[in-house]
Amino acid sequence: MSAKNSGFPKVVGTGSVSVKIYKVRNKVYRTTLKNGTVKTKPRFCFKVSFFANRRRFQKDFADLDEAKAYAVKSAENIDSGHLGALPFTDADARLLATSKEAVKPTGLPLDLVAKEYAALWLALGGKDAKVTPLEVIRDHVRRGLHKLPKILLPFAVGEMHRLRELGGTNKSYLKVLKVYLNPLKLAFNCPLTSITSAQISEYLRKLDVGARSKNNARATIGAFFKFCKEQGWLPRDHEGIELVSKFKEPVTDITIFTPWEVRQFLTRARVEMIPFLAIGAFAGLRSAEIERLDWNEVHLADKFIEVKAQKAKTASRRIVPISDNLAAWLKDRVKTTGSVVPYDNVNKQIGWLEEDVDEALAMAALKKAAAKAGNDDWKPDALLEYHRKCCKAARSEDALKEGKIKRSHVKPEQPKARPGLTFLPDQTPVKYQPCPWKKNALRHSYISYRVAEVQDVPKVALEAGNSGQMIFQHYRELVQAKDAKEWFGITPKT
Repeated sequence: MSAKNSGFPKVVGTGSVSVKIYKVRNKVYRTTLKNGTVKTKPRFCFKVSFFANRRRFQKDFADLDEAKAYAVKSAENIDSGHLGALPFTDADARLLATSKEAVKPTGLPLDLVAKEYAALWLALGGKDAKVTPLEVIRDHVRRGLHKLPKILLPFAVGEMHRLRELGGTNKSYLKVLKVYLNPLKLAFNCPLTSITSAQISEYLRKLDVGARSKNNARATIGAFFKFCKEQGWLPRDHEGIELVSKFKEPVTDITIFTPWEVRQFLTRARVEMIPFLAIGAFAGLRSAEIERLDWNEVHLADKFIEVKAQKAKTASRRIVPISDNLAAWLKDRVKTTGSVVPYDNVNKQIGWLEEDVDEALAMAALKKAAAKAGNDDWKPDALLEYHRKCCKAARSEDALKEGKIKRSHVKPEQPKARPGLTFLPDQTPVKYQPCPWKKNALRHSYISYRVAEVQDVPKVALEAGNSGQMIFQHYRELVQAKDAKEWFGITPKT
């Protein structure tokens, strides 16, 4: 080290902190004398240098005493933890002034603005973010999301049900809303605008039901989001369920009733249930459409039924012809006005009807078996009572398998009846032909027999409110013309 730099760097310390002062030559002055000799005179400055907050701070001074004072002050600040009091470089000062001017219109302190921006940046994925916070906010403002009311999903569900009920929506659809939306509001007790398609998709996947029920829930949730957009609670471009994929339903063959089976139900049904069964079997209306049907839409004299758009599944009006045998079933039961189906719960009525039909078929077989056995003590009432005990034992066994009851509640010596099987009081098994109810089979039967009768798929598609492609795929050639003749020949007399 030269003599001029001897004693440098100087170290100023406080506690465990040390700040160094370097002597640095930053300029050389040259002077030419009269004799031609060049004389040099160097110019020095004193650089204070130290580390704090993982960065190096440096500052130049022309005077050594000023440099020492700055070094001592910096060391004291670092040692006392007053890092905010550390001196800024010129670049730091310019950056601070620019930042303060930028946030001035907000009226917020600079540190708060910085913290909020950092939080936004992290929420978008940090270094892996595909968009900037500014882009997200601009899109938010463009869609008017900041103007939307803060509506919780449970409140919106309740409002939809209330307004639909006030608007005269039929009870069956109100029940659908209750079945699918009540669990939704329990799962999402949060603002509407915070729910994403991914959350809805995950919610549907976890439902403990089949694919068909999941798709029904998906459609109902879609209707709910549409209602919320109409109320101004969601933006118009809200994707709803568009990005939620449908669930693949297993392909199953359709089931239809035979003429013998539908006779059993029509023969043993309550009087009020006959229009529902007859219109489903011989006009092909969907169960929900029949439940919404009013007698003033059944034009028996002109032999057609009007399915209005607001009552049809496809939301399009259609005219369905009344066949001769359907006219015979409705003749003594038609009214000028009022609901065709007087029951709030048709499925419950169908369940009871199925039990009545099964009981009647079992009793016929039991009477025949008792007569063959020659036991005069087995009267019809005794046979019926024992058959019902067998059915009760079967239901108890089913409940036992499902874990609903304990083994002690089931009498092990009692026979267990199943569809197509019952027992005489001496526990002799008796078989009979069962007649179970088949879901949607009335409509499926009508379409199948009607296609066989008229041999005109587009015509039947128009009557049934279905697509010709669907009928070609599932209904064509299931039955023959002679079967169709028998089907549409079923009347109260036959």
